[in-house]
Amino acid sequence: MDFAINRRLYALKISHLRYSLLLLLFLLLPLQATHAQSGRAASNAQVSSGGAEDVSDVIRVRTDEVVVPVSVRDERGAPVNGLTEDQFLIYENGVRQEIRSFNRHRVPANIILLLDASGSVFGEMNLIREAAKSFVKNLSDGDHVSIMQFADRVEVLEDWVAASDLKRIQKALDWRYHGGERTTFYEGLYRAATDQLSKVEGRRIIILLTDGIDTAQRSVASFADALGAVRGAEASVYVVSLTASLREELNRRVGGRFRAFLGGVSPSELSRYRAMIDEAEKHLIEIAEATGGRIFFPHEMEDLIPAYAAISEELRTQYILTYVPKKSLSEGEWRGLKVLVIPGGYEVAARAGFRVRR
Repeated sequence: MDFAINRRLYALKISHLRYSLLLLLFLLLPLQATHAQSGRAASNAQVSSGGAEDVSDVIRVRTDEVVVPVSVRDERGAPVNGLTEDQFLIYENGVRQEIRSFNRHRVPANIILLLDASGSVFGEMNLIREAAKSFVKNLSDGDHVSIMQFADRVEVLEDWVAASDLKRIQKALDWRYHGGERTTFYEGLYRAATDQLSKVEGRRIIILLTDGIDTAQRSVASFADALGAVRGAEASVYVVSLTASLREELNRRVGGRFRAFLGGVSPSELSRYRAMIDEAEKHLIEIAEATGGRIFFPHEMEDLIPAYAAISEELRTQYILTYVPKKSLSEGEWRGLKVLVIPGGYEVAARAGFRVRR
């Protein structure tokens, strides 16, 4: 991408950035209320929520069981409660599977804070730091956190550390964070999945706030690489997309103010801006849907509370299903998943599949 266009696009994003970072703070806080079981194809013999959790809140699985967290929403996007086991159908590679267990349980979470450190956001680092600190302070003792950033390059600011080690986490956020001008988004997501998530077992979550526009000078990973890695790691990605607010800001500046603001762009450059936003939004939607996560498109400040309530309630009310594949598992094989709820009419969110690992 042309560097001048890069800088103009960054300038356009800055005006809506502070509001969007406040949304991140609201969305991070509810995660302490729920830590749903991950969907690993080869799980530990016992997954404990640790500490004072009652034994009834522990999922015990066989090493060949697949665990599938499922979110069900109605036509208004609200979580649906009270469904029973016989209303769920699980298909693996098109073959219906027998549900072995049907539960809702809390287990420790492994959470990556994947922070954008590009030039357009670095000036708002105080807000990012406070959001991350508030999030970590409200996690359970059994949770673990890793902190990563992506800008000109991808860096691990803190490897996996217990959420209770607040001093170490705060030091990483306060002293190690530094910015850059470019956005190595795809590489950041790819390395979060392949490098960091490969080190942990259990529930895996990536918290991502971005417009999804990758401006890396040299592509180390493509979108397909990043999506494949996240799906293979069986992580749930929760995306707060800035594409809607960015598009609205662009449209507002199409008139006389637009050319002055961006230094005088041609119609072809304007088309490129719009195409970049559209492509980024499409990719972010695909990431959320493929991983069983969810994507939000904030427009105004009044959208903050509904978004906060939606993600908090969804994680709290997930259905946790397990099954033993009818076909034996082979190392490295990809198994596609499809979860249906009867009767129809609901929106069902579950990961698109898993890659067998031992």
